[in-house]
Amino acid sequence: MKSDAHKSVLWSGIQQFVVFGIQFVVGIVLARLLNPYDFGVIAMQGVFFSISNAFVDCGLEGALIQKKECTNTDENSAFIFSTSISVALYLLLFFGAPIIEEFYHTPNLGKVLRVSALVLMINAVGIVPRSLLQRQLRFKELAVASTSISLFSGVIAMYMAYNGYAYWALVGQTLLATVLMNMAYYAYSRWWPSFKFSTESFRQLFSFGLPMLFTSLVHAVYNNLYSLVIGKRFNAWQLGLYNRADNYSSYVSYNLSDMSMRALYPILSRTQDNIEQLKVAALRILHASAFIVVPINIFLLVKAEDIIRILLTNKWLEMTPLMQVMCISSMAYVVSNLHFNLFKAIGRTQILFFCELIKKILGILILLVTFQYGLMVMVWGLLIYAILNIFVSSYFVYRFVGITLLEQSKEVGIVALNALLPILVCSLIGISFDQLYLRFALSFISYFSIYTLLAWYEKDKAIDFFKGYFKR
Repeated sequence: MKSDAHKSVLWSGIQQFVVFGIQFVVGIVLARLLNPYDFGVIAMQGVFFSISNAFVDCGLEGALIQKKECTNTDENSAFIFSTSISVALYLLLFFGAPIIEEFYHTPNLGKVLRVSALVLMINAVGIVPRSLLQRQLRFKELAVASTSISLFSGVIAMYMAYNGYAYWALVGQTLLATVLMNMAYYAYSRWWPSFKFSTESFRQLFSFGLPMLFTSLVHAVYNNLYSLVIGKRFNAWQLGLYNRADNYSSYVSYNLSDMSMRALYPILSRTQDNIEQLKVAALRILHASAFIVVPINIFLLVKAEDIIRILLTNKWLEMTPLMQVMCISSMAYVVSNLHFNLFKAIGRTQILFFCELIKKILGILILLVTFQYGLMVMVWGLLIYAILNIFVSSYFVYRFVGITLLEQSKEVGIVALNALLPILVCSLIGISFDQLYLRFALSFISYFSIYTLLAWYEKDKAIDFFKGYFKR
């Protein structure tokens, strides 16, 4: 079991960070070639795709992974349902595209939506082979495929952007990557549908997946509600600034947490009856995740303006204050995502849905109060929501897993203190040097050197955690 865990985390880590490393570099190049309006047009589709994807998946992928004995009938039942619902949703979006374009008052949005929505059907076809590869912990194959495909689709997108295709470059990148990745799922899994549908099999999967569907819908609506409001109340340019600020501020926290949870969830599901083991593993992964996420996000907050000037050019400087606040709120994702997957692992999806519903109601109330005061106030509202998010989900985690908020705070607290101490040195460097690149380089080296030395001096247990994985 330990060997499986180490291998899965290793290869999931390679996949996640290499792929998102490629996507990060490609995103920087595209941001330099395009402008906030182009990214805003794509972001306007987010809420419709997220809701559609929730219905297409219906929690079936998680159910196929979590189920102790998964049969070919289970797989085919899930395949038939997902592909059928995806076709229906695509047709709905295709004919509803003009209405959505009129809602946002954005020219050509309907055409973009009709092409982009093809991703729904393509992803639906790949749900079963993707879940089988994760169930079998075959993250090595996934890492090889996703790395090469991300690089290839990124190059195509940069070529299109350079030649003036504007937001179509982003559409082409997504479509190409989706098609190739789903072809890889079938090639590696050797699974092919036999179109055998069983009502009983689907009922069993759906009993697990239904609460996950409701949970995903709550996530989909809330997570894209800000884009919906900004796109409608303001414009595509402002939405593009918000979208990129959110993307860059959450890059490390989201990807690291998703990497860990995607690799550990199948293993936690196998030990779903051993709550004590779940508790120990959860606290260890929380500390290790915070050890990386917290210092990086704090450094991004402090040096946001310099980073934007160097990587994105001055046309993106408007998003500096947005990104700084989001760097704080995105750190909470490490905790909330851990809670989310713990409930899935122990099969408490009904409690998970109830917990998420409470949090999203609070989030919507915050949005209703803040949106009338402008984009910056809305972003501060996101920070308030992130804090409330942790308090609410921690209550349920304590009741069903036994992990207290104090235990979680201890795991993160020492990391946060060590990450805050080097800020003083960065501030002194900032007022001592005028040359942009020199100032940034010295700040980067000094900040992370001091942070690493403090962790080494205190013998932070995250160091042993990572050394153990590297040795294996």
